[in-house]
Amino acid sequence: MNPPHLISPRYCWIPRVLVIATRGEDVLLLQRAGHKKLWPGLFNAPGGHVERGETPDQAAARELQEETGLHAQKLTLRGLIIDDGAEDAPGIVVFIYQAQVSGQIHASNPEGIPHWVPRSRLSQLPILPDLPDILQNVLDRPGFFTLHYPLGSQAPHK
Repeated sequence: MNPPHLISPRYCWIPRVLVIATRGEDVLLLQRAGHKKLWPGLFNAPGGHVERGETPDQAAARELQEETGLHAQKLTLRGLIIDDGAEDAPGIVVFIYQAQVSGQIHASNPEGIPHWVPRSRLSQLPILPDLPDILQNVLDRPGFFTLHYPLGSQAPHK
């Protein structure tokens, strides 16, 4: 018999991470590769899946390093995105971190090209629709926050 939490996708979430790093007034973003199935060419913060046996903190540090070449000197959990998914599919929970980083970004990787982008230019870039809200919560507001996408709504950070 399946454990009770595996009976229905209603009780399943796929864990992901998103890392918001800054350098002065610049924000670290990744322009997604053109071949990517989701959001090709759009700018997003580095992030990805939490692997089996990995904590969200470890996943955030790993994804940051893999996608940008930078190392997390300090990671602070700042918020969650909770996406309920659809009736027949699991939801998504995104752990959102604020990071202090060191090192040099690399030119590109299979996920895309990392860039330091001045905050004043963010409105001029093709970015994921919920990224401005995430950045405002992380960079301009103190404390922990959550964003919730109810069953059937379209959450960009899947």
